[in-house]
Amino acid sequence: MHSIRVEDQRMHFSASHFVKSEGEFENLHGHNYSLRIKLTGPMNDEGMVYDFREVKSKALKICKTLDHKVLLPGESKTIKVTKSEEFIEVNVGEKRYVFPEEDCVIIPTKATTAELLALYIHEHLDFPKDFNVKVCVSESAGSTGCYKK
Repeated sequence: MHSIRVEDQRMHFSASHFVKSEGEFENLHGHNYSLRIKLTGPMNDEGMVYDFREVKSKALKICKTLDHKVLLPGESKTIKVTKSEEFIEVNVGEKRYVFPEEDCVIIPTKATTAELLALYIHEHLDFPKDFNVKVCVSESAGSTGCYKK
């Protein structure tokens, strides 16, 4: 099997989030996330596993949906996220946040960690079933979470 690894300076998004860490809730904070994708699969007749441009295009689409958003966990047991009218209300510990709905993305996971963001992005990329796809999301240099299927 052959593989390709795709990284591009445009494959990034800036977003804010908070997670429960070591028994405490982090303050709302942001990251300049970057995305990396590795595809393993058969080569086509042109001698490519997959066209780099198509991989980048798919990645840029998902990055655009997350860019400059507040990322919220839709399945958390400790962070309560509710929609009312055109707003999202978030209750976490003693804090209450209210955001315009258009500024938020509710991720259907229990947390908005890099690992679970990688899973979320993986699920929104459309590649052939016979390919092994690995998605990595970096919060910063040296802090990366990945998902592979």
